[in-house]
Amino acid sequence: MIDVLIKNGVVIDGEGGSAFKADVAITGDTISTVGNIDFDEAALIIDATGKMVCPGFIDLHTHSDFTFLVDGRAQSSIHQGVTTEVIGQCGYSCAPCTEAADLKGMLGYQPGVDVDWRSAGEYLNRVKREGVGVNVAALAGHGSLRRCVIPEGRGEASDEQLEAMCSLLDTCMQEGFHGLSLGLEYEPGIHATTRELVALAKVVAARDGILAAHVRNRDVHYDMAFSEVLSVARITGVRLQISHLSPKFGAPADAVANSLSMIDRLNTNGGNVAFDLIPDNWGPTLMASVLPTWAHMGGIKATLKYLSDPKAREKMKASPNPIWQLVLQKRWDLITLFYSPTHPELVGKTMAEIGETMKCDPHDAAFELLLASGEDMAQVIWAGWNFDEAMQQELLVHPMCGVMSDAQTVAPDGPLAGSTGAPSVYGWVGQFFDRYVKKEGLLSWEEAVRRVTSLPADRMKIKDRGRIHPGFKADITVMDPETIACQATIHNPNRYPDGISHVLVNGKVAVCDGKRVDGNHGQIIRHE
Repeated sequence: MIDVLIKNGVVIDGEGGSAFKADVAITGDTISTVGNIDFDEAALIIDATGKMVCPGFIDLHTHSDFTFLVDGRAQSSIHQGVTTEVIGQCGYSCAPCTEAADLKGMLGYQPGVDVDWRSAGEYLNRVKREGVGVNVAALAGHGSLRRCVIPEGRGEASDEQLEAMCSLLDTCMQEGFHGLSLGLEYEPGIHATTRELVALAKVVAARDGILAAHVRNRDVHYDMAFSEVLSVARITGVRLQISHLSPKFGAPADAVANSLSMIDRLNTNGGNVAFDLIPDNWGPTLMASVLPTWAHMGGIKATLKYLSDPKAREKMKASPNPIWQLVLQKRWDLITLFYSPTHPELVGKTMAEIGETMKCDPHDAAFELLLASGEDMAQVIWAGWNFDEAMQQELLVHPMCGVMSDAQTVAPDGPLAGSTGAPSVYGWVGQFFDRYVKKEGLLSWEEAVRRVTSLPADRMKIKDRGRIHPGFKADITVMDPETIACQATIHNPNRYPDGISHVLVNGKVAVCDGKRVDGNHGQIIRHE
C-alpha cells in the first residue's frame, strides 16, 4: 500500500545529476519507489505538475536550540521546505550545562524555558518529548563545555580542566551529539588555546564526528584565523566545517582566493574540509559581542554594571578589536537592529538612525539597548552589511560550499510572534534559489539543490536523508521554480517565501498547497 504518491513532477534527486520526470511513492516514513507509477492507489495523491520534487532541505547551521522548546512547529523553517536543522552552533549549545544560569548569555536564549536538563541526552529527550516539526541534529558547543568545567568558562584551561572537557565531549557524542562547534570570536571560546582545540578535535575525530568552526576573525586577520582551524584539522584528521566563511567588511580583496587555496591544499593532501555561507549580505550576531572581553568578566550582572558606568563605557568604546570593523570605522549606517525585546519600535532601523532617535552616539545607543534588556541581553540581535556580493559569488561556485540560514526558527504567530530577525530567517531558501539560480545563473537547479540536501547530509554523515532514492526517509519538498522567492524584508521580515507548495517530514505532510498542516513529525537524528 502506498501512503503518499507524488505524481507528474520533475525530480531533482539531490546528488547534482540531471533532473528527470518521475513519480515518487512513499510507504510509511520511507520512499518506496521512484519512477513511472501507473496506478493511483494511494491514501494521498499530490499532483506536482510544473514543479520540482526535491529532498527536504537541510539547514546545516541554525540556532534554534531554545526556540524549538518554545514553539516546536518550526514554522519559519518548514514553510521554506527545510526538514532538518543542525543546532548547537558557534560554540553555543543548550547542553551540557551545570546550571540554568549558564545559558542566559547563549545566542538564541529564550527566557521562560524550564531548563530541566543537564546532559546532551536529557536535552535531546526534552526536544523529542515536546515535539518538533523538523528533524534535529545537534552539536556540543565549545563554550558550553568550558562553562561546565572552568569558572565562567574564562581563562586558559589547566590539564585537568582540559581532560574534563574532553571526557564531557565524548559523553555528549555517546548520547547522540554529532560533534563540536567552536565560537572563537565569542565569550568564552575566545580564551581557548590552539592546544585545547587540538585535544577536543581528537575526541571528535575518534568518534567520526564533525568540527564546525566559527573562527576568530574574518576581516583583517582572516588568514591567521583560518590557518588555526585548518592546522587543527590537519593534525587530528577531524572532518572540518568552517562556518559562514564569508570574509567580513575590512577583509582584503584577495581574502576569498587565499582562503579557498588553503582549503583546497589541505583537501588535496588528505584533509576533509568544507564550508558554508548565508545567502545574504547581512551578518547577524549578538549585540553583546561588541563588548570587550573584560566587560564580560563576572557574568551578566557585572556587565550591566559596566554598561551603567560612564567611565567604563568610554573604555569599552575605545576597544581596539570590536567584533566588526564596521564598529571600528563607525559605519553605523551599515548596522541594523534586528531584534530587541524592550525596543521593538526600533527594529529595522540602522544604529545611526537609532542614535539620532535616542539623541546620543550610536555606540552609546547600543549600550542603552543592552542595558534595557538586562539579564536577557543575549536576545538583542543586530546585523552588519558585512558581506561583499562579489566575494559571496566567488565562494558559492566552489563545490564544497554549503548554504544555510544561521538563524533560529520562529513563527509569525504563537509564543514567538514577537521575534524577528534578518530577512534570511524566513527567506534564506528563497534568497538562494531566486538570486543565485534564477537571476545570476551562478548554479544550475540540480547543483543548487545538492548544496542544501546531499551535501549537508554527507557532511553530517546522515545516511538516509538528503536524496530521493528508494529506502531513504521521505523528507520531501515540492517547489515551483517559477515562483520561488523570498518575501521577507528588513521592515517586514516575518513573511513566508513564495514557491513552496508541499513539504513532507518522515512521510507525513507538513505543508499542503502552501498551508501548514497540524502535527510535528520531526525526529531526533542521533550520531551513530
